[in-house]
Amino acid sequence: MRIITSVAAVITKSNVCYRYNSIDGSINRQSILGKYGVDKFCFPQNPKGRSGLRGRGELFRWGPNHYIQYVISRGVNVREYLVVNSHDKKNIIFPGEFVDNSRNITFPPMLLNFIESNLSEKYPENVVQEIIKNALKNRILRYHGYYADDRNTDNAWMETLIYDINDSDDSNLGLLDTEHLTNSLNLTWKIIDKSVIDSKIEVIVKRARLTFGQKVASIIRSALKALRDENKAGIMFAFGDAVNNFVGLSAIVITLVDMEQQKKISHRKTTWQMTDKEGSCGI
Repeated sequence: MRIITSVAAVITKSNVCYRYNSIDGSINRQSILGKYGVDKFCFPQNPKGRSGLRGRGELFRWGPNHYIQYVISRGVNVREYLVVNSHDKKNIIFPGEFVDNSRNITFPPMLLNFIESNLSEKYPENVVQEIIKNALKNRILRYHGYYADDRNTDNAWMETLIYDINDSDDSNLGLLDTEHLTNSLNLTWKIIDKSVIDSKIEVIVKRARLTFGQKVASIIRSALKALRDENKAGIMFAFGDAVNNFVGLSAIVITLVDMEQQKKISHRKTTWQMTDKEGSCGI
């Protein structure tokens, strides 16, 4: 009996050498960061450097995993956002999906199906398509790039597009009725401070610019500063804060408990967690 001692050999034995850095059938294996390396074992190399974990991990694909998220709102001064009405009462989650190819996609499949099905119960097909067309005219790309997610490994990582659509006069997606009509994604409208959304997208951009080594260095710097400026107890707070900022993101999740607490001081503190609305992305 042959015994395989190499970790790389074990992984490679079940790993097909896909057409990395190219369009592989219906799957886009290209990275927004440009061409990435592929080692002698046919492992794609994370363009942000080593993560400390080899293989594909919990992600669907080797190499880039494309995720699309929509931040849909209605109103101007007071904004209602379309969010998942989850059993988790503490968190608010925005709709998002993994997709095979993020190019030339209007909405990810499940979200598009929800929009069309919901609107079609009130409006004829031609009106529904006109509503969607007008909504897309107002679509703003808030972010497209590497996603600092805690599931990223040396050989698999997330890249995301975050789109923002605001229907200021309830003339397109603001017409979605989440109370009585078809609601396959269990979405609902909820009032959220726009500044909360803006600040979290800024956090995504800042984290995406850092390599794994730079993140670790940032944690150490924060801990040393706390030890120097405060006391030994301060180092625990510094590590806690740094680790919280280091944890990956694959959906915007706003903590309701924090929002309620911060109403007293007019600021809302937010945290981010992971959520998946998986498309046909399994390998």
